[in-house]
Amino acid sequence: MSLRKIILALIIILVFVLFLSSKKENKNTFVFWTIQLKAPFGDNIQKNIDEFQKKHPEIEVVWVDIPISEAKKRAIASIMGNNPPDLINLNPEFSSLLAQKNVLEYFSEDETSIFNENLVENLKYKGKIYGVPFYATSSLTLLNKEKFRFCNVNLKKYDDILKLKTCKNPPVFGIALNEGDAFSKILNKYGVNKENLSDEKLKEVYELFYSMKNENLLLKDTLTVNHRESIEKYMSESASFVVAGSNFINMIKENSPAVYKNTDVFPQLTGDSGEYDVSVMNFVIPKNAKNKELAKEFIFLLSNEENQMELSKKTNVLPANKKVLNTRYFKVCSSELSEKARCIAAKQLNNPIKSDFGTKNKQEINEIINRSLEVLFLNGKEKFNSINLNKEIEELIQD
Repeated sequence: MSLRKIILALIIILVFVLFLSSKKENKNTFVFWTIQLKAPFGDNIQKNIDEFQKKHPEIEVVWVDIPISEAKKRAIASIMGNNPPDLINLNPEFSSLLAQKNVLEYFSEDETSIFNENLVENLKYKGKIYGVPFYATSSLTLLNKEKFRFCNVNLKKYDDILKLKTCKNPPVFGIALNEGDAFSKILNKYGVNKENLSDEKLKEVYELFYSMKNENLLLKDTLTVNHRESIEKYMSESASFVVAGSNFINMIKENSPAVYKNTDVFPQLTGDSGEYDVSVMNFVIPKNAKNKELAKEFIFLLSNEENQMELSKKTNVLPANKKVLNTRYFKVCSSELSEKARCIAAKQLNNPIKSDFGTKNKQEINEIINRSLEVLFLNGKEKFNSINLNKEIEELIQD
């Protein structure tokens, strides 16, 4: 081959490479963030990304799976830095803080019609829907039947725990009472919330748990253990019953087969309202995202019936898609623990806590509630009664 032909061939190759490079650079990038979903559900999400890209060859999907410890910091930095992802998977508590700052896109009632209404209601700020649900969980009561052999008490409400004092070798409740919003949610179950801050009811619920403590019906370290440690107490038989997610059933089975053999599962303990604590993970779209319509399209791909059912079967979470929730899989279950837990948890989505302490200053309110519990347990009723807890909470709600 002559030198001229070689140079011409090299020029053609160079032009072709530059063309391909330019085409790739001109591709629209769709950025999608999740929180620690890659391990349990990575294959399914990647399958959906591949399907989405086939439908939209002009875009490149960039999926970033963030550790939960970094989610809040990175989301704020990206949104406030005017360079947010197009779609973010967050929890409602943090999402509501972003909604208060008016930095999220809102969804219409029509766009959220495929989802469970109670979960959507959890994602409203001032009547506007700032996110759509992806999946949910709802804790259950896990109980060691052997510990209740001489104890004929039907546990439905927290009040019933106090009845255990009449039992032979009274069973002990394993709960991380002072962790995060655990006690705040118990108060909400008794109708203590932003609309109703009855001082009398507040003290009544505190004193109920104070009586449990004095009757040795709670773990000695109930104010210092975390949720994981309370499960470990259950597995070591230091605790007779716990409120925990169904995901812990397999952990108990693997690590404490004897306890698992004696375990039964019941609905989550409630208060006066009969409402249940439900946790939701949701999607939000930043207001200054570059690809809002693509983000919505991708949400509904991940939320269709096939993908929601696959997510639930692989991870033991509850689907947000209401058609999937109404299938036989979540309505008819055997007595096998994991199956029984699935049907109980799905039913609890029909009656979640409807009113809490509001979207503002939640962390500060939780801290006041938990600190007051410490005062009561460590210093007694007289010291506790000197705290104007009602007023402290009310001031933060109105802030």
